[in-house]
Amino acid sequence: MKRSTILFSLALAATAVATASLADERCPGKTPQVFKKGAYDFSTNSSVDKNGKIIKYFVCVVNNSRDGWLRVSWFIPLLADRWVRPGEVESQVRYSADPVDRPVLGCIKYGNLDGRVVSQFLGDANDEQKSGMANEASCRQQAGIEAPPTRTIELPPEGVTEATRLYVPSDLGDPTNSMLALDIAYGVKPDKTGYTSYFGYTANPVMPGSKANVDEIRVRPKFSVGSDDLYAAFREQVSKDYVSLAKSGGFQFSVSGSRQWAVQPAFYEFVDKDDNVLSSFTIPLFTPADRHQ
Repeated sequence: MKRSTILFSLALAATAVATASLADERCPGKTPQVFKKGAYDFSTNSSVDKNGKIIKYFVCVVNNSRDGWLRVSWFIPLLADRWVRPGEVESQVRYSADPVDRPVLGCIKYGNLDGRVVSQFLGDANDEQKSGMANEASCRQQAGIEAPPTRTIELPPEGVTEATRLYVPSDLGDPTNSMLALDIAYGVKPDKTGYTSYFGYTANPVMPGSKANVDEIRVRPKFSVGSDDLYAAFREQVSKDYVSLAKSGGFQFSVSGSRQWAVQPAFYEFVDKDDNVLSSFTIPLFTPADRHQ
């Protein structure tokens, strides 16, 4: 009996370790936290990649529930208005010239964006500045794009290339039965005069035969304060207001500048025909550093 009990306990321990290891692999980092709030159960973490000219800061959110989607907005690290599938993880990368990471507190809205918690993550000086703003207490999406750039960078010659999956419902009243999965490729390609920002995607219903409808969705830019050049480039080269979503598509625009650039927080918002935000996605954009001096 004792031997069986010991073996059973060891098996349980091994299972627990394997589960924890899987969670760490999916959402790795140095600031793990778990939030269990009523029907909602989710975890957060963060990490930093300092290899290369551009420092990459990551945050991630795991939906520990197996039953329902989690809508979450973690404003300062720019994981705003995202949907996390049951049992899955959503992550967000943001770019910085600051290699000195530090623990930062940031407000999270979750559920129907009525609930709030504060979670710690690894951030740069700009994140720390945002966290110290008095209006961060109000937990607003705008807080993520308000602070000005703090340092400049030189774009790597190979550019910046990322790929991810984003979930977007076409009907906020019934997200489960109208959810689309967007497989996205995005980044910037430097050239002699500046760079080109590109964004491409394919969209498919999460559940075949559901009422997910790309025709109900539009994409619009939301850039940070002081990004007049970016707005002008988007409006002149892409659209004056919205881009209609399709089953597949994309767009690009070019920005002129010098060798040194300032990182600009930026979103593409996915909205319905009544301008309700369905989801949003952070992209890497840069403005000439000399225009911030």
